[in-house]
Amino acid sequence: MKNNQQVILKNEINQMNMNFVLKLVALSSSPMVMEQMRVVVARVNEHLKQIDKAFSPFRYDSLVSKFQRGDQSPLTSSNEFKTIYNSAILAQQMTNDIYHPYFAGRFDPSGIVKNWAVEQIFNDDLKPLLQTSDIVAIYIAGDGNSKFATKQGADFRWAIDVANPLNDEEITTTYYLQNGAVASNKGNDKKTTIIRSSLVEAGIWSLVGSNVTMDEFMPFVAHYNLTGIVNGQEEINFNLGSIIEIKKIKG
Repeated sequence: MKNNQQVILKNEINQMNMNFVLKLVALSSSPMVMEQMRVVVARVNEHLKQIDKAFSPFRYDSLVSKFQRGDQSPLTSSNEFKTIYNSAILAQQMTNDIYHPYFAGRFDPSGIVKNWAVEQIFNDDLKPLLQTSDIVAIYIAGDGNSKFATKQGADFRWAIDVANPLNDEEITTTYYLQNGAVASNKGNDKKTTIIRSSLVEAGIWSLVGSNVTMDEFMPFVAHYNLTGIVNGQEEINFNLGSIIEIKKIKG
């Protein structure tokens, strides 16, 4: 939601075999603001190239590929690789092995890397824009998973739509949020959307929610104070670990 004086600038970048969407809410579309947008798009594009070069499992010389071949040096030579590796192993433990960072027997943290990349771009390239006078809010999404923020004191809120898992054109829920991260995952004829401060965490829990039964997922919701919604045969809303609404979906 924006007021009449604000403008939303948008750009898309294709990197890492996925589509990234950048949005800035500004007080105007002045030449200075447009130049800020141009500069940040170029910076983000280059940043994503570097992340892809380091973490793509399809590049022979990437850190992930080296590790897959038995080379342990990425754990000591790259703090970023060590962070992702530790996050993947911790997620595997926290989810009781529902999330596992392996494909065909090889370490492949691609799911975490994609959401981690969004957070890196958000923190390094977009967040500093909130210190400028013209920028009110920032947003970046990769494959639909998003991270966003609004300048302190501003009344702008991002509208985050949640679509029917069987029909992307049908919006079932809309969240109006100033700050946070939202990730969704489809599986077993249902869609789980999680709101969290960390997009990596939101991505992990949305994957878990869509790949287990609700009876299996609810203990995770309670233990980790999760907020979000599961859309399937029922629409289940939960906030900070507690179910707040269950609605039957008309068939």
